[in-house]
Amino acid sequence: MSMRTLAVAVSLFGMLLCASVLIYARSGTSDAWHSSPSSSTSSTKGNAAGSAAPKIACGKGSTGVFYGIAGHLEHRGAYRMSDHALQISQLRDLGVTIYAQDVSNEESAHMVADFARAAAKQCIGVLALVTPFEQEKRANEQETFERGYALGKTAGRVLKGLVTYYQVGNEYDNWTILGSDRSGEHPSDYDNAKFMKARGSILGLIKGIRETNPDAKILLTSFSWLHYGFTDMLYAGTQPDGTSGHPIPHWDITAWHWYSNMGSITAAGDKKVNVLGRLRDSYGKPIWITEYGVRPNHADPGGYLTGKEALKGFVSLAKTYNIQNVTLYELYDDQRYGGDGNYGVIHDDGKTRKSRFNTVRDFIKANPMP
Repeated sequence: MSMRTLAVAVSLFGMLLCASVLIYARSGTSDAWHSSPSSSTSSTKGNAAGSAAPKIACGKGSTGVFYGIAGHLEHRGAYRMSDHALQISQLRDLGVTIYAQDVSNEESAHMVADFARAAAKQCIGVLALVTPFEQEKRANEQETFERGYALGKTAGRVLKGLVTYYQVGNEYDNWTILGSDRSGEHPSDYDNAKFMKARGSILGLIKGIRETNPDAKILLTSFSWLHYGFTDMLYAGTQPDGTSGHPIPHWDITAWHWYSNMGSITAAGDKKVNVLGRLRDSYGKPIWITEYGVRPNHADPGGYLTGKEALKGFVSLAKTYNIQNVTLYELYDDQRYGGDGNYGVIHDDGKTRKSRFNTVRDFIKANPMP
């Protein structure tokens, strides 16, 4: 047949396949979602505070994953200039055992897999941050589901046997919220159409990952500040327009972000909300702080990172709220290369350490966690 005819045929087949996948995902299978909040409440809320601390293999034994740091192997700049051996040595010296890494396509999945193979020999694990590119620009929930499902399958397949923990999406709250004047506590704080796109992506990612890696542990897309209104809707099967009965993602670990301009995570905002208590009591799952960090203009970065609003506080509260991991953002500065800003503990040459590197390292040495 002609190339045009072939292209049309392939396109039609792909559309039918994706549609069938979406229908299957919503047909009641338990790997991606559960039908009501009560079905997960009995199995999770009762044991959240007492669940065993996670471990990764380390030689003939194992080690904990409480301390981590984020990086961006798929980006340019210092992460490409510094080879795996150098980054691993820096992680070991800092005292962390988890390296959070983006996975947005098959290429980056293989990059993370290559790193994970090398890092495992040095007792370093990887948290995969599986996030499709620009979900907010997709047409609808079905399209985001299909893209999430495809990427989830790829990530699970490529990283199987190398990575256990997968965060599905990243800060979907920030592009679905209606404005900076909204606290994020309430369903009405979010755009309905955008929320549906985000939910589709989450459902697709979870289904894809679990399909190719059934042993994977799923971290719900990380939120921040008081944006648990988004998580409440996912947990209850509701959405901003007030309707209910929608698919409910099943996740193993609740992920959250916290930065220096947010104040205390146990007394946040004017209402002094205990965010950790709210997350624990609402969803009954372990908590991972998959980004904590100090804004680049802070007067005392090292003091903040090891103080009561960050590491000192997280360590003291870990048992009360079942905090299993705290991941610092990030290893290298990246503003010069188009990144989020100079949040690193190492400058963007990939070698020169800031004073905060030693401050954090010394804290971790003095406060070993399982």
